[in-house]
Amino acid sequence: MNQSRAISRAEAEAWAEAAWQSMSREEKLGHLICPDDRKYTPEDWAKLVREVPVGSVFFGPGDAVRLRECLLAVQEASRVPVLVAADLEFGAGAALEGGLVFPRAMALGAVNEEDIAYQVGRATAAEARSRGVHWALSPVVDLARNPANPVVNVRALGDDPARVAALACAWIRGMQEDGRLAACAKHFPGDGDDDRDQHLCTPANPCRREAWWATHGRVWREVVHAGVASVMAGHIALPAWEDGVDPSQALPATLSPRVQEGLLRGELGFQGVLVSDAAPMLGLTSRVAMDQACVASILAGTDVFLFGQPREDFQRLACALEEGRLAEPALRAKVMRVLRMKAALGLHRDAFGPAPTEEERTGWERVAEQAAQKSLGWARNNGALPLRLKPGARLYLANLKVGGGSAKLDYPLSAAVETLRSRGYEVTVEINPSHRDMVARASEHDALLVNFLVMPHSQMGTIRLVGEGIFCLWRGPWLQVPDKPVVFTSFGSPFHLEELPHLPNLLLAYGDAPCSQRAAALAWLGEIPVEGRAPVARLFRNFTWADA
Repeated sequence: MNQSRAISRAEAEAWAEAAWQSMSREEKLGHLICPDDRKYTPEDWAKLVREVPVGSVFFGPGDAVRLRECLLAVQEASRVPVLVAADLEFGAGAALEGGLVFPRAMALGAVNEEDIAYQVGRATAAEARSRGVHWALSPVVDLARNPANPVVNVRALGDDPARVAALACAWIRGMQEDGRLAACAKHFPGDGDDDRDQHLCTPANPCRREAWWATHGRVWREVVHAGVASVMAGHIALPAWEDGVDPSQALPATLSPRVQEGLLRGELGFQGVLVSDAAPMLGLTSRVAMDQACVASILAGTDVFLFGQPREDFQRLACALEEGRLAEPALRAKVMRVLRMKAALGLHRDAFGPAPTEEERTGWERVAEQAAQKSLGWARNNGALPLRLKPGARLYLANLKVGGGSAKLDYPLSAAVETLRSRGYEVTVEINPSHRDMVARASEHDALLVNFLVMPHSQMGTIRLVGEGIFCLWRGPWLQVPDKPVVFTSFGSPFHLEELPHLPNLLLAYGDAPCSQRAAALAWLGEIPVEGRAPVARLFRNFTWADA
């Protein structure tokens, strides 16, 4: 298991060149497309790959048996090995059933230990490759500089460029070191400043050139220098590189040759694979019609177009090649970058890999628990912990959430509840109780634990606790039970004091991973200390006078 799979650069180049020479025009064009899984059957996948010989495919979370059957069908249907991509932002378990789930990236930023980030990368690579996944669309290397940004938040390692760069490079090294997995740094040229959602519009990175180089640019320079295999361009504008263009009309990076070719390839010297963010997002499709988006993005510098319309886009790319809009040298350069990445991963030898040993998995489980415990920190501390409870005390958990988005969280906090019950406590859980019910239940229990479960994608366009979730706190129920200890914990966004500035305390766990839930429960009980420091500078808004 520990034996390196690394391929020499000479072998990789030789295989890539031989593959290029043997490929048909259709196979070359297919390498520019990465379709997503639409719950296809293995037969559906085989049919698609025979019709459109794609170079890569993407799979989201799903059943492990079905995933393996589909991947075997994909590889058997293709003459050239197919790259398999997945979002693995917090370990293989982020997308692969039964895989390890690590704390969210911001928790790793709070721990601020490069070896832990490296171990997360190694574990992710080993588990993913054993399932036939080769391309992790992670890590996120954006900077969480705006608390209102709805996309970045806990997906980022923090807001400090030096910290984010160091941890991201360690994470990438862990993923790529043995040639098991290709990492993908995202979202170029850097999200986290705007308060808008690229799923709904084209947000902008507002940095002028000097400021960009000192912040986002510092991170991107270091991850490129560290050899990250691929970069995802975001549907984010960078007006500072769009000379002569109204900043409000600047193109997203996915459509901008100045940002992709000029800045990323030219000034930063990136030589790897450049993949677009997902095609349907309005950050792209509000600027170009869906039937033109693939060709427009490819011509702007993209190598692989993500989540398009594979059959239709294939025909559109063929027309662009025939008409001379897509030049043969550009096609070769793009496809060769993808082939080199495949070769470096040894896909020509084996699309799968050995499963991690039990000893390795146990070690990585310890890393996850250690990271979760070390990451715990306070946004505000009024001395509420540890809870001083009698044996068999009754605990009431009021878990507040928002809905309507794609985030699938453990709203009952099952791992935290299991931890509390294993200590002999009686636990009652309610999700989004009314403020009246919260007061009534708290009065019947020995402690009130109010938990926020709000993440990027909980509700598109906002990261705030809105709707039903916020109405739970009307009439300040925590002030109506003055004789009960009350602890607020965020299992997600650390920025709730921005919207709820008068909460008496707020413990930060950064996510709902089982290890993060267990850590919070242990902290509630005083079994572990709370010593982490948030990797973001602004956890609440200071009052400022208006002069006009």
